[in-house]
Amino acid sequence: MDLRTANTFLRTLGERVRYKRHQKGWTQDQLAIHAETNQAVIQKIENGKSLRPRKIDKIAEVLDVNPAWLMFGDQQASYLSDEAKEFAAYWEQLPPNEKARIKMEVMRIANHP
Repeated sequence: MDLRTANTFLRTLGERVRYKRHQKGWTQDQLAIHAETNQAVIQKIENGKSLRPRKIDKIAEVLDVNPAWLMFGDQQASYLSDEAKEFAAYWEQLPPNEKARIKMEVMRIANHP
């Protein structure tokens, strides 16, 4: 089942976490270890008792999903390729003036192929 189909059936954060955890073949404890938290946190999320977990970014990362999809089932949430992730890491290191310059250049190129 792809994420678009999954959105039809997975209506809550807990259902999405459980679904992705099962896809990995992990127990709650194994997910907790990978996400650097504990099993009780995962259990609360899956049971709907924790709707805004602090470790959501880490949980999403280890489950290989976008945090927006995990939290909200956002169908627009997309995956980033490894190349895009690498670019984003470099982007975060740039000073604001360089970000602005590069953004303008990318917009220019995108609007005028």
